[in-house]
Amino acid sequence: MKIDRLVALILILLEHDVISARELAERLEVSRRTIYRDIDTLTMAGLPIFTHQGAMGGVGLMKSYKMDKTFFTQHDLQTILAGLKSYRQLFGQKEIVHVLEKLKAISRFGEHELSNGKFAVDLSLNQGNESLRNLLSSIETAMNERRYLVFDYIDRNGQSSFRKVEPYQVVFKESSWYLQSYCLNKEDFRIFKLARMRNLQAAHDHFEPRPFTPLPMDGGDWMSQNWVTVTIRIHRSVMDRVIERFGIDHILQVEEDTCLATFPIINNTFGYDKLLAFGDKCEVIGPTEVREQFQRYIRGILAKYGQ
Repeated sequence: MKIDRLVALILILLEHDVISARELAERLEVSRRTIYRDIDTLTMAGLPIFTHQGAMGGVGLMKSYKMDKTFFTQHDLQTILAGLKSYRQLFGQKEIVHVLEKLKAISRFGEHELSNGKFAVDLSLNQGNESLRNLLSSIETAMNERRYLVFDYIDRNGQSSFRKVEPYQVVFKESSWYLQSYCLNKEDFRIFKLARMRNLQAAHDHFEPRPFTPLPMDGGDWMSQNWVTVTIRIHRSVMDRVIERFGIDHILQVEEDTCLATFPIINNTFGYDKLLAFGDKCEVIGPTEVREQFQRYIRGILAKYGQ
């Protein structure tokens, strides 16, 4: 948005005595012509901007407009910047550039100090999610303008249906995008996975937002209630997967090369696929009925290869 860019530009000017239009354009990711137009806009608004010509010239603000920079500590800014950079990796929104510049401008610390925080989060997307992110523009438009979304949806059983929903929130969880919305077809709040949507469009008609509370994303309420805790013996090399998903308390016993663990799954093919992800480094110990059902599931897969 232009207003965000203008505020970011002001804060950069507050940070520097003089800065070139080229550097401003690079930092705000716009053209020099846009920078010159923004400077004209700020000048018309009454800001005391001056320009110097020549190799050492540039743009600046009168020193009386400089601000105090003691409000945030270095740790505060590193924490905020880490969160914003992660957000930008997910959404790729150009406006985040302007927010980052605002924070850098009000900092009394150098960019090198701010960029070297103790923690870094890499949420860069794989190719598939990169393409799905293109749907967010239509979804965001619909949410901002209170317009219905319409799309064809393929559920986890492969069944296709047409849906018309009131969009309320987009969630990125465990490498997947989800839309929390009110579904007119089901007359209830539902969660839809973006990768299962086809022909998504923002409709022309509008809706009046209803009270919305974000739905839980732990899988318990919106996927299935048919959970079962499975005891598995896994190789120690994949023990971290259990810990990351469910916690260290789910590791029951560590042996020389293997360990016993509890691994909650949905008792259907969705859950069996989670067990298959361990490959040959996992054996289902119990319950007996799950072990037998899992064996039948594996035999069904082998049958497709003539085994």
